[in-house]
Amino acid sequence: MRSGSTMLRLILDSHPNIAIGPETGFMGAVLATKRIPNWKFGDQWYARLGWTEPEIDALLRSFYGNLFARHAAQQGKQRWGDKTPFHTGHMATMAQVFPDAVFVGIVRHPGAVAASLRDSFNYGFDEALSYWAATNLDMLRSASALGSRFVLCRYEDLVGHSEPVLRELVDWLGEPWSPDVLEHHRVQRDKGAPRVAEGSTITRDRIDPSRAMTWLDSITAADSEALQAHAGLSEFVGYQPVGTAGAAARSAGASDLLWDGAEVARRQAQWAGRIDFERRPPTLSIDASPEELAVRLEQVEQALARTRSRRSVRASEAFRKVQRGRSLRDVREAWTVIRGLRH
Repeated sequence: MRSGSTMLRLILDSHPNIAIGPETGFMGAVLATKRIPNWKFGDQWYARLGWTEPEIDALLRSFYGNLFARHAAQQGKQRWGDKTPFHTGHMATMAQVFPDAVFVGIVRHPGAVAASLRDSFNYGFDEALSYWAATNLDMLRSASALGSRFVLCRYEDLVGHSEPVLRELVDWLGEPWSPDVLEHHRVQRDKGAPRVAEGSTITRDRIDPSRAMTWLDSITAADSEALQAHAGLSEFVGYQPVGTAGAAARSAGASDLLWDGAEVARRQAQWAGRIDFERRPPTLSIDASPEELAVRLEQVEQALARTRSRRSVRASEAFRKVQRGRSLRDVREAWTVIRGLRH
């Protein structure tokens, strides 16, 4: 989230041959079909009926492929895609179910992502940085295994060197160049796309290079210190020392606009011992340690706090309070909450 993935979706969706609609999260359904959650026989349950995993994959490919293909055909396009941030954790399964699929990743400076998550979704800065690291490690692990089926671009390059990056990307996708990808704001408006897309992205906004560094205005000394904890992974994906005016500048050895999976794997070998690419956040299980349980509990509490602080939730709670109580005091308290949402 907050890496510029929605903007990249809108750009690619503006190509005459490519249709990428709003995020679907459909891999959650794919995974639940392949493995029934919370049941001891849920893994490969279909084998009890004599089905093999490749056969199930073929059925899933046909079913979901047809859903997306119709969406593309309705726009007169031949190729479909999906953009969902949490799919970074499902790339290996996606590659298996859709063997002809290719993957486009985007990465943004951790300071920019964390500042945006704090401003837009009430994340704590440290929590947002942990999310940035975990998500990108997921993506990089899968990228190295995918090889030529994966390509990575940086948000700062996409907005600062749009045409060179997009020409290289469109060519990598095997599509003819179209200037429409540089005019996604016009293309999306003309086809009647909603003005606001997922992540509160304005579909009518042009590509704006100035947005790459606006996050620096909101960074505190504590934020800069927190960023240092992720300096290794930041430098790996091509960023200069964090929290400085040159934060989004290229680091040494990061000259290419796009990296394929082979380049990611090559760099991982070079950085072995400096970054633990297999590091994953703790997962909750029956035999989880007290430390793991404490971490998960803190994450849940932070998520609940973010949800409760959102304007729509606060307004909904105020209206429900009026419906339940119907007293003058309840009405006054609800009105105070609603008035506060305007500021």
